[in-house]
Amino acid sequence: MTQDIFLSIEGAKVKYLDRTIFQELDFSMSTGENWAILSASGAEKTAFLDTILGKTILSAGRVTRDFAVAYQQKMTAEGKINSFRDLIAVVSQRYTFTNKSNLQNFYYQQRFNSSESEEAATVKEQLESVEAKQSGHWNVKNVMDLLELQSLGEKSLIKLSNGESRRLAIACALLRNPRLFLMDQPMTGLDVSTREHFGEVLKAITASRIQVIMTTSPDEIPEAISHVAILDGGKVVQVAKREEVHQVDLVDHAALSGFDHKRLDELIQLKPVEKFDTLIQMNHVHIEYNKKVILDDVNWQVNQGECWALRGHNGAGKSTLLSLINGENPQAYANDLVLFDRKRGTGETIWDIKRPIGFVSPELARYFPANQTCLKVVLSGLFDTMGLFKKVTPEQEQQAMDWLKLFRIAHVAQLRLTQIPLENQRFCLLARAMIKSPALLILDEAAQGMDDEQRILFRETIDHIGSHPDVSMIYVSHYEQDVPQVVDHELVLEEGKVVKQV
Repeated sequence: MTQDIFLSIEGAKVKYLDRTIFQELDFSMSTGENWAILSASGAEKTAFLDTILGKTILSAGRVTRDFAVAYQQKMTAEGKINSFRDLIAVVSQRYTFTNKSNLQNFYYQQRFNSSESEEAATVKEQLESVEAKQSGHWNVKNVMDLLELQSLGEKSLIKLSNGESRRLAIACALLRNPRLFLMDQPMTGLDVSTREHFGEVLKAITASRIQVIMTTSPDEIPEAISHVAILDGGKVVQVAKREEVHQVDLVDHAALSGFDHKRLDELIQLKPVEKFDTLIQMNHVHIEYNKKVILDDVNWQVNQGECWALRGHNGAGKSTLLSLINGENPQAYANDLVLFDRKRGTGETIWDIKRPIGFVSPELARYFPANQTCLKVVLSGLFDTMGLFKKVTPEQEQQAMDWLKLFRIAHVAQLRLTQIPLENQRFCLLARAMIKSPALLILDEAAQGMDDEQRILFRETIDHIGSHPDVSMIYVSHYEQDVPQVVDHELVLEEGKVVKQV
């Protein structure tokens, strides 16, 4: 008995982000199947989902969305405006939430200012605002139960951790009760226990007769997935049932060779790294919001040249701890905190705090003005601003180009940050952090969204940066394989308390 075709792509030539990314793309999915899409290229995986969604340019071939035909015929007969997208839900890596004026115009420090954070909806308000074209099993209560969002119901959106935001994005998409759920690297940003729970989440979703296509890595294919497709060189090169896929290595290791470590050292040494007697000293730090304790009696000292891993589950307090160091959290003034030889609250400005810090985070990209080119984003690191608003010298512009060339992304210099693939965004933000030769490099899930090759290159680059005797590092990641070897200290938080410090 043959199964009904649910979705098919035939001989597609696809243009994505101003380049042809697929030449002869063929793919077929039957009713009842759930697929994982693998590729060494993060851009290929995202472009595959965007092609199904109709967000790429198709110059040859066709995409047939059989699952939507009956629905569209019915809606058209009733004289109702409709689209196949009515039956699709998407969790992208570029998800954003808006404020109560429906504008995504938060500034980065706003989530730590209690009065201004009220401009954002709560988790429950956000869920209740989702408009679904279809009725079905998934309502606000059911998605909150499934994604374990009950305890976050009254929390402001801009105070959510990266992993909490990801769970909310999945919940919002699920409320649409789609026929097809597209997920781009859905486990990115989730801690180990939440990633393990995600398998059960996916089983519940597919059990409700929603079919799933997700991009992922070879070592993270959930049991609910029935089939796997591997992309390479602009086409599907292999399809198999999930249980037939074993130890797929998608990395072109030859492509990783040739990184210019000598040039990296030269660029760091263009401006000598500033030296300090006390880099970070926290004594009995206590932070709470609305009587909820976020950090509880934290004592921590970071000496210059040390490289630390900061670990903990989603919501453990990591982001709040980093906000104290970054100068973004006003509660720093109520605590015993020394940063870069100065006790907080002794007349220093936020720019004094930020000057010795390079900061990389996936969410940072959301806060740059939409018109900023990658070159301007890198140059903004010289001024610690979210975008370039000053005239720069030819020497400074050349320095920024040198960093882009080092990271092999000089070709994106005049493109807007929002136009480039996520893996290139991360290297662009790393160039922004490094252009001022920081004494402290903070990397908060900085490799998130990268493809496998780029993650290895990123880790090895960070390893070399961290080997510089005056550069200190705080590295946050839920993936052990992303942590560079140079990291030899560890601080672990659990519910705001330090449970391990070595």
